[in-house]
Amino acid sequence: MTNLEHKRLAPTLAAVDLDSLLSYYQKQMREEAYLYLQKRGITEETAQLFRIGFEIGKIGFYVDQNQLGDYFEHRVILPIRNYDGEIVDLIGRSIDNKEPKYKALYGVDQYLFNYSALEDSDEVILCSGIFDVLSLTQAKVPAVCVPDYGIFKEHHLSLFTGKRVYICMGNDEYGRRESTRIESVLREQGNETYIISLPETIRDINDLFIRAQNPVEALLGLVNQSVEEAMLAPVAPDIKNSTVYLEEYMKRFRGQVASIRTGFDKLDTLLFGGFGNGLYLLAGSGSIGKSMLLKQMADHIALEETPVIFVSWDMTNFELWSRSIARIIGVAPQKVLGGKIDPEQVAEANKQYGKISKMLWMLECTMSTTLDQVAANIERIAVIVGKEPVIFIDHLQRIPMGETAAALTWQQQQAAIAFTLKQWSREWDCPIIAATALELGQDNVPDRVQASADVVMIMQPVASDVEGGQAISLALTKNRNGTIGNIPLVFHNDCALFTE
Repeated sequence: MTNLEHKRLAPTLAAVDLDSLLSYYQKQMREEAYLYLQKRGITEETAQLFRIGFEIGKIGFYVDQNQLGDYFEHRVILPIRNYDGEIVDLIGRSIDNKEPKYKALYGVDQYLFNYSALEDSDEVILCSGIFDVLSLTQAKVPAVCVPDYGIFKEHHLSLFTGKRVYICMGNDEYGRRESTRIESVLREQGNETYIISLPETIRDINDLFIRAQNPVEALLGLVNQSVEEAMLAPVAPDIKNSTVYLEEYMKRFRGQVASIRTGFDKLDTLLFGGFGNGLYLLAGSGSIGKSMLLKQMADHIALEETPVIFVSWDMTNFELWSRSIARIIGVAPQKVLGGKIDPEQVAEANKQYGKISKMLWMLECTMSTTLDQVAANIERIAVIVGKEPVIFIDHLQRIPMGETAAALTWQQQQAAIAFTLKQWSREWDCPIIAATALELGQDNVPDRVQASADVVMIMQPVASDVEGGQAISLALTKNRNGTIGNIPLVFHNDCALFTE
């Protein structure tokens, strides 16, 4: 769903009675929906127990005269409940593998699916998806998961206090990494944890229950094996991660690392293809053009149909739009900001900008906008597009620290913010590119701040005879995954464009 479609649905969503809506979807259950569930090993009894519904996509639905339409077309639909049993969200799974496979109405992710399983048992399987939970519930095995559009977070930890937790994420590189991450944070809380490793050809628990002749026995065997291994080696040897490491190396050997090109070939070369997952800091003195460079990169990435979120505490969305329009027309941004360009030219440029804006979200922040609020918006947008975006932050010094700021020095505040952004990049598995200002006399980012960064890029003016432009040195002073180096750029203010 596009940003425009989500905005159009917003008034409808605010008024929806989720219980009534789910009842409507339950009445729409058809043979094709039951056949899909049957293929996934889910019985009609389980469908009724979890109140699974269906949207055939041919009949609209009205709640208080607000049309929801075919948002869940050709999807089986399940409710997400809070810990009081109230429905707080609906999630639809496409039965024809249309992307995104999972689509949430709101994207609420602070609740677990099937939370009631934790109330009745001291041990539980924490698995990767809703259909894993459905398969295990049918087998009378207590299981929970984070809804398929979310990930396990710190606020879920308290729900597992005193529980023995068996972790079984998807049987791929990401799933194995996530199992290790979750086990680490649960162990820090004192939980007894075990990672269940699935056979090589099995994708997840639901796949095991579909394909194994005696799935419950097979699962119990895997559980016992994980416990025995843990007893023999309470601290797991690194051999458990060797497969993950080899997979990562082979991806790099084959050139399959999903780097996101910046729009600058020389910079991409130093970054081994472009932006990868991690925190990138772009530093420079005031008014050197950090925001302009960030926006040019963001526009390029969005035009390549990769979702981009541009978060700014420094400029309004109109100011950022004006700079993009100026670059498209080929004029100084001040002319667009001052209303000095022919409206027909601006309208034509705006049509071209439309190709960019389909995959670009700009979040205009105030001094009361917290990082937590920004994170919530980013996660909602990720749900809409079905994949993690590239995130641009403009800029660190403007981000409010709230009540904790008074107890911290300026450098400590910036270090804390940089650390938070780094954690975001790990949690969401995406690139975050943030601008930060250098104070008078500084030639690099303070050590405390750059400690969290994977890459540090420094913009500095260079004396030269470039006609109609300002020469800029973009120096990589830190590059965790590559080499340091210098990229010469020229900023042409008369057309709002950086070139190599």
